[in-house]
Amino acid sequence: MIRPIFKLLLPIFVAAGGLSISYGQAEPRAQEANPVIDGDTLVIEGRLVQLAGIDAPELGQRCFNQGKSWRCGLEAALALRKLIAFGEVVCETDEAEPRTAKGRCSVDDKDLAVALVQQGYAIVLPEATAPLQTAQNNAQEAKFGIWRGDFVAPASWRDGVRLPGEAEDPQYCVIKGTINDKDQRVFYVPSDEGYDAIVIDPSRGERMFCSDDQAILRGWRPFPKAKS
Repeated sequence: MIRPIFKLLLPIFVAAGGLSISYGQAEPRAQEANPVIDGDTLVIEGRLVQLAGIDAPELGQRCFNQGKSWRCGLEAALALRKLIAFGEVVCETDEAEPRTAKGRCSVDDKDLAVALVQQGYAIVLPEATAPLQTAQNNAQEAKFGIWRGDFVAPASWRDGVRLPGEAEDPQYCVIKGTINDKDQRVFYVPSDEGYDAIVIDPSRGERMFCSDDQAILRGWRPFPKAKS
């Protein structure tokens, strides 16, 4: 059964890192800094919500345009942040899984998945709806986003496929997997507070990841979003 479980109220100050969350008509329960993990994933009070029907480039992924690489994964994440910056976001998803779910999210009645595909920052999956298919056709024809050059499908990229030249770049794995004092495995994405100050210590079992999926599969969890 598909039903609304999250209602996120993002006020004007979200640009400075604010995010109010409420359920139904309840009063806001928390403040969250940047809820975006990557171009198709949000984290809400520790729960990952994957935008249904699409697949965006991973954070460490690079695309190419006229022989020059660009950080399409980071740009896709930034595009999602911009889409949710000044409006009310509502996600409808299945409550079955306690930590992860797929769902349809919108801001001011604008479908986030469709908007990302329209901008060329995600590709559609086989189960995608007709609006998503149309959005991809239009983006591809206009050469928006990743369609302006060469790229590897995100699923193939997660399986280790790289474009010539991309595999030679040591910087494509940008997610930092850390182990805190409580022996908890936590990963940080580039937009998280304190990311730049983190130094990975491989001797402790810490490591870099190329995608959030890779980190989660190996037992790491997203950095808890700041609350006030």
